[in-house]
Amino acid sequence: MLDIQARSMTSAIPTPESEAKALELALSQLPIATKAVKASSSNYLFSAGNRDPLSLIDTILSKYISEQTKSAEAKADNISLKSEAIAEINRLWGLIMSDRLPNTKPGDDKSTKLNGGSAAGFLSQIDDIIKTKLGNPQGVGEIAGTDWSTKNVTYDQLQSMNATMTAYCDTIQVDLDTEQQKFKNTMTEITSAQEEIRDVRRSIISISQGG
Repeated sequence: MLDIQARSMTSAIPTPESEAKALELALSQLPIATKAVKASSSNYLFSAGNRDPLSLIDTILSKYISEQTKSAEAKADNISLKSEAIAEINRLWGLIMSDRLPNTKPGDDKSTKLNGGSAAGFLSQIDDIIKTKLGNPQGVGEIAGTDWSTKNVTYDQLQSMNATMTAYCDTIQVDLDTEQQKFKNTMTEITSAQEEIRDVRRSIISISQGG
């Protein structure tokens, strides 16, 4: 239970100053609500019909929880989309290597058309994934070079491209790990905000019952 009293309950004619003090007292015990209030319009805080500090905090926290939930859902969707994308790129590139390497020879300049055989379809799929799901307009050229559709490659060049593909996916994974941490932080804030709003509502009920 919050150790506060709503000024609108104890003052017949509350003033903006008294309301501000009551709100400040309430927020001193509610860190997430404090953050949400700071992000709100100052003109909104004591608008007509919305002067009770606890009710005001309830309204702001409810809005904050809704916004943060949408943010968390967007983060989760983005993480899922990109995680699936890099997993598929790795799978398809493995198929490309299996298809093209037998046409080359280690330590030899023997080459094969990169965009040939079954590899052509796999390259096209990777190109689409990188452009549409990872938002990189270079597509598979990010891994195989801009002339990927016409170039011939040796064994060593294929292995070099394989390393480039791995590094590219690892870089995206690092970004996803950062996004995952942000998602966890957002979910922690939502949980804290939910606890605060429950505390506020218990206080509202207690005050309304003369507690």
